[in-house]
Amino acid sequence: MAGSIILASVILKLASYGYLRILLPILPDATHYFSPLIQTIAIITLIYASLATLRQTDLKGIVAMSSIAHMAVVILGIFSNTVQGIEGAILLSIAHGFVSPALFICVGGILYNRYHTRIINYYRGMALTMPLFTMMFFAFTLFNMAVPLSLNFTGEFLSLAGAFQRNPIIGALGATGIFFSAAYSIWMYNRISYGKFSSYYPVTNDISRREFMLLLPLLIATLVLGIFPNVILETLHFSVSTLLYT
Repeated sequence: MAGSIILASVILKLASYGYLRILLPILPDATHYFSPLIQTIAIITLIYASLATLRQTDLKGIVAMSSIAHMAVVILGIFSNTVQGIEGAILLSIAHGFVSPALFICVGGILYNRYHTRIINYYRGMALTMPLFTMMFFAFTLFNMAVPLSLNFTGEFLSLAGAFQRNPIIGALGATGIFFSAAYSIWMYNRISYGKFSSYYPVTNDISRREFMLLLPLLIATLVLGIFPNVILETLHFSVSTLLYT
Protein backbone atom coordinates (compact mmCIF):
# COMPACT_ATOMS: atom_id res chain seq x y z
CA MET A 1 0.00 0.00 0.00
CA ALA A 2 2.78 2.40 0.88
CA GLY A 3 4.37 1.70 -2.48
CA SER A 4 1.18 2.68 -4.26
CA ILE A 5 1.16 6.00 -2.40
CA ILE A 6 4.75 6.68 -3.48
CA LEU A 7 3.94 5.73 -7.07
CA ALA A 8 0.87 7.94 -6.99
CA SER A 9 2.99 10.83 -5.76
CA VAL A 10 5.36 10.32 -8.70
CA ILE A 11 2.42 10.19 -11.11
CA LEU A 12 1.06 13.35 -9.50
CA LYS A 13 4.31 15.17 -10.19
CA LEU A 14 4.36 13.90 -13.77
CA ALA A 15 0.77 14.98 -14.31
CA SER A 16 1.44 18.42 -12.87
CA TYR A 17 4.18 18.99 -15.45
CA GLY A 18 2.13 17.56 -18.32
CA TYR A 19 4.37 14.55 -18.98
CA LEU A 20 1.49 12.09 -18.90
CA ARG A 21 -0.35 13.96 -21.64
CA ILE A 22 2.86 13.90 -23.68
CA LEU A 23 3.12 10.12 -23.29
CA LEU A 24 -0.31 9.56 -24.83
CA PRO A 25 0.68 10.39 -28.45
CA ILE A 26 4.29 9.18 -28.16
CA LEU A 27 3.50 5.75 -26.66
CA PRO A 28 -0.14 5.13 -27.55
CA ASP A 29 0.08 1.33 -27.53
CA ALA A 30 1.83 1.20 -24.16
CA THR A 31 -0.59 3.75 -22.72
CA HIS A 32 -3.56 1.71 -23.90
CA TYR A 33 -2.02 -1.60 -22.73
CA PHE A 34 -1.07 -0.42 -19.23
CA SER A 35 -4.19 1.69 -18.61
CA PRO A 36 -5.91 -1.03 -16.49
CA LEU A 37 -2.78 -1.33 -14.31
CA ILE A 38 -2.47 2.43 -13.86
CA GLN A 39 -6.17 2.79 -13.10
CA THR A 40 -5.99 -0.04 -10.55
CA ILE A 41 -3.09 1.69 -8.79
CA ALA A 42 -5.08 4.94 -8.88
CA ILE A 43 -8.08 3.26 -7.23
CA ILE A 44 -5.88 1.76 -4.50
CA THR A 45 -4.27 5.15 -3.98
CA LEU A 46 -7.64 6.90 -3.84
CA ILE A 47 -9.07 4.62 -1.16
CA TYR A 48 -5.86 4.30 0.87
CA ALA A 49 -5.09 8.03 0.82
CA SER A 50 -8.68 8.87 1.79
CA LEU A 51 -8.61 6.49 4.75
CA ALA A 52 -5.20 7.85 5.77
CA THR A 53 -6.60 11.38 5.60
CA LEU A 54 -9.32 10.43 8.08
CA ARG A 55 -6.59 9.37 10.54
CA GLN A 56 -4.43 12.47 10.17
CA THR A 57 -4.10 14.92 13.06
CA ASP A 58 -1.82 17.41 11.27
CA LEU A 59 -3.84 20.01 9.37
CA LYS A 60 -1.34 20.31 6.52
CA GLY A 61 -1.17 16.51 6.41
CA ILE A 62 -4.94 16.38 5.90
CA VAL A 63 -4.79 18.80 2.97
CA ALA A 64 -1.74 17.06 1.48
CA MET A 65 -3.21 13.55 1.69
CA SER A 66 -6.51 14.76 0.27
CA SER A 67 -4.55 16.19 -2.67
CA ILE A 68 -3.18 12.72 -3.43
CA ALA A 69 -6.72 11.32 -3.36
CA HIS A 70 -7.93 13.98 -5.79
CA MET A 71 -4.99 13.41 -8.12
CA ALA A 72 -5.94 9.74 -8.26
CA VAL A 73 -9.19 10.86 -9.87
CA VAL A 74 -7.13 12.92 -12.34
CA ILE A 75 -5.18 9.78 -13.27
CA LEU A 76 -8.44 7.89 -13.82
CA GLY A 77 -9.56 10.61 -16.21
CA ILE A 78 -6.28 10.81 -18.13
CA PHE A 79 -6.03 7.06 -18.66
CA SER A 80 -9.71 6.64 -19.54
CA ASN A 81 -8.73 7.37 -23.17
CA THR A 82 -11.90 9.40 -23.65
CA VAL A 83 -12.48 13.06 -24.44
CA GLN A 84 -14.61 13.55 -21.32
CA GLY A 85 -12.06 11.91 -19.05
CA ILE A 86 -9.04 13.85 -20.30
CA GLU A 87 -10.87 17.17 -20.30
CA GLY A 88 -12.19 16.46 -16.82
CA ALA A 89 -8.69 15.61 -15.60
CA ILE A 90 -7.40 18.94 -16.91
CA LEU A 91 -10.28 20.83 -15.30
CA LEU A 92 -9.76 19.05 -11.98
CA SER A 93 -6.04 19.82 -12.09
CA ILE A 94 -6.79 23.51 -12.62
CA ALA A 95 -9.40 23.49 -9.84
CA HIS A 96 -6.99 21.76 -7.51
CA GLY A 97 -4.48 24.51 -8.26
CA PHE A 98 -6.99 27.01 -6.84
CA VAL A 99 -8.48 25.13 -3.89
CA SER A 100 -5.46 23.33 -2.46
CA PRO A 101 -3.31 26.50 -2.10
CA ALA A 102 -6.29 28.23 -0.46
CA LEU A 103 -6.63 25.43 2.10
CA PHE A 104 -2.88 25.51 2.75
CA ILE A 105 -3.14 29.26 3.31
CA CYS A 106 -6.01 28.71 5.76
CA VAL A 107 -4.52 25.93 7.84
CA GLY A 108 -0.79 26.35 7.26
CA GLY A 109 -0.72 30.12 7.07
CA ILE A 110 -3.55 31.82 8.93
CA LEU A 111 -4.07 29.36 11.79
CA TYR A 112 -0.42 28.41 12.19
CA ASN A 113 0.67 32.04 12.10
CA ARG A 114 -1.61 32.75 15.08
CA TYR A 115 -1.32 29.61 17.19
CA HIS A 116 1.97 28.01 16.03
CA THR A 117 0.66 24.47 15.82
CA ARG A 118 -1.00 22.34 13.15
CA ILE A 119 -2.42 19.64 15.46
CA ILE A 120 -6.15 19.58 14.88
CA ASN A 121 -6.92 18.40 18.43
CA TYR A 122 -6.06 21.84 19.78
CA TYR A 123 -8.54 23.68 17.57
CA ARG A 124 -12.25 24.28 18.01
CA GLY A 125 -14.68 27.16 18.11
CA MET A 126 -13.01 29.32 15.46
CA ALA A 127 -16.46 30.52 14.31
CA LEU A 128 -16.82 32.41 17.60
CA THR A 129 -13.66 34.47 17.21
CA MET A 130 -12.85 34.39 13.47
CA PRO A 131 -16.19 34.47 11.58
CA LEU A 132 -14.76 35.77 8.28
CA PHE A 133 -12.08 33.08 8.28
CA THR A 134 -14.75 30.48 9.02
CA MET A 135 -16.83 31.57 6.01
CA MET A 136 -13.85 31.48 3.65
CA PHE A 137 -12.71 28.14 5.05
CA PHE A 138 -16.24 26.78 4.66
CA ALA A 139 -16.35 27.80 1.00
CA PHE A 140 -13.04 26.13 0.17
CA THR A 141 -14.02 23.05 2.16
CA LEU A 142 -17.13 22.75 -0.02
CA PHE A 143 -15.02 23.21 -3.15
CA ASN A 144 -12.66 20.48 -1.91
CA MET A 145 -15.70 18.20 -1.64
CA ALA A 146 -16.52 19.01 -5.31
CA VAL A 147 -19.97 20.44 -4.70
CA PRO A 148 -21.97 21.68 -7.72
CA LEU A 149 -21.19 25.17 -9.07
CA SER A 150 -17.50 24.65 -8.37
CA LEU A 151 -14.81 23.85 -10.92
CA ASN A 152 -13.88 20.79 -8.83
CA PHE A 153 -17.34 19.35 -9.44
CA THR A 154 -17.12 19.76 -13.20
CA GLY A 155 -13.64 18.25 -13.37
CA GLU A 156 -14.40 15.33 -11.06
CA PHE A 157 -17.69 14.57 -12.79
CA LEU A 158 -16.12 14.49 -16.25
CA SER A 159 -13.13 12.45 -15.02
CA LEU A 160 -15.37 9.83 -13.43
CA ALA A 161 -17.70 9.86 -16.44
CA GLY A 162 -14.75 9.08 -18.70
CA ALA A 163 -13.52 6.35 -16.36
CA PHE A 164 -17.03 4.86 -16.17
CA GLN A 165 -17.28 4.91 -19.96
CA ARG A 166 -14.02 2.96 -20.18
CA ASN A 167 -14.77 0.55 -17.31
CA PRO A 168 -17.92 0.78 -15.16
CA ILE A 169 -16.27 -1.01 -12.23
CA ILE A 170 -13.33 1.42 -12.19
CA GLY A 171 -15.76 4.33 -12.45
CA ALA A 172 -17.87 3.04 -9.56
CA LEU A 173 -14.82 2.50 -7.35
CA GLY A 174 -13.51 5.94 -8.28
CA ALA A 175 -16.83 7.45 -7.22
CA THR A 176 -16.15 6.32 -3.64
CA GLY A 177 -13.79 9.30 -3.49
CA ILE A 178 -16.89 11.53 -3.38
CA PHE A 179 -17.98 9.92 -0.12
CA PHE A 180 -14.49 9.96 1.38
CA SER A 181 -13.79 13.58 0.43
CA ALA A 182 -17.05 14.64 2.08
CA ALA A 183 -16.15 12.65 5.20
CA TYR A 184 -12.72 14.10 5.88
CA SER A 185 -13.58 17.61 4.66
CA ILE A 186 -16.66 17.95 6.88
CA TRP A 187 -14.79 16.38 9.81
CA MET A 188 -11.92 18.85 9.49
CA TYR A 189 -14.17 21.89 9.11
CA ASN A 190 -16.52 20.91 11.94
CA ARG A 191 -13.62 20.13 14.28
CA ILE A 192 -11.96 23.51 13.69
CA SER A 193 -14.94 25.83 13.44
CA TYR A 194 -17.56 24.71 15.93
CA GLY A 195 -17.87 23.75 19.57
CA LYS A 196 -16.67 25.62 22.64
CA PHE A 197 -13.62 27.79 21.97
CA SER A 198 -10.40 26.00 22.85
CA SER A 199 -8.97 26.85 26.25
CA TYR A 200 -5.43 26.31 24.95
CA TYR A 201 -5.33 29.55 22.95
CA PRO A 202 -6.07 33.23 23.48
CA VAL A 203 -8.58 35.08 21.33
CA THR A 204 -6.95 36.57 18.22
CA ASN A 205 -7.99 38.85 15.39
CA ASP A 206 -9.86 37.65 12.33
CA ILE A 207 -8.09 37.39 8.97
CA SER A 208 -6.35 40.56 7.84
CA ARG A 209 -6.94 42.45 4.60
CA ARG A 210 -3.79 40.91 3.10
CA GLU A 211 -4.94 37.37 3.92
CA PHE A 212 -8.43 38.11 2.61
CA MET A 213 -7.04 39.42 -0.68
CA LEU A 214 -4.98 36.25 -1.02
CA LEU A 215 -8.05 34.03 -0.69
CA LEU A 216 -10.60 36.09 -2.61
CA PRO A 217 -9.15 35.63 -6.15
CA LEU A 218 -8.93 31.87 -5.59
CA LEU A 219 -12.54 31.82 -4.42
CA ILE A 220 -13.81 33.86 -7.37
CA ALA A 221 -11.83 31.86 -9.95
CA THR A 222 -13.10 28.50 -8.65
CA LEU A 223 -16.70 29.68 -8.54
CA VAL A 224 -16.80 31.55 -11.87
CA LEU A 225 -15.05 28.77 -13.81
CA GLY A 226 -17.33 26.25 -12.11
CA ILE A 227 -20.41 28.11 -13.36
CA PHE A 228 -18.91 28.75 -16.82
CA PRO A 229 -16.57 25.78 -17.48
CA ASN A 230 -16.92 26.24 -21.25
CA VAL A 231 -14.42 29.08 -20.97
CA ILE A 232 -11.82 26.32 -20.59
CA LEU A 233 -13.57 23.43 -22.33
CA GLU A 234 -13.99 25.23 -25.65
CA THR A 235 -10.23 25.64 -25.89
CA LEU A 236 -9.66 21.97 -25.04
CA HIS A 237 -12.05 20.21 -27.46
CA PHE A 238 -9.85 20.47 -30.53
CA SER A 239 -6.59 19.61 -28.74
CA VAL A 240 -8.00 16.61 -26.88
CA SER A 241 -9.84 15.32 -29.94
CA THR A 242 -6.65 15.63 -32.01
CA LEU A 243 -4.72 13.84 -29.27
CA LEU A 244 -7.07 10.85 -29.32
CA TYR A 245 -8.22 10.56 -32.90
CA THR A 246 -5.30 11.74 -35.04
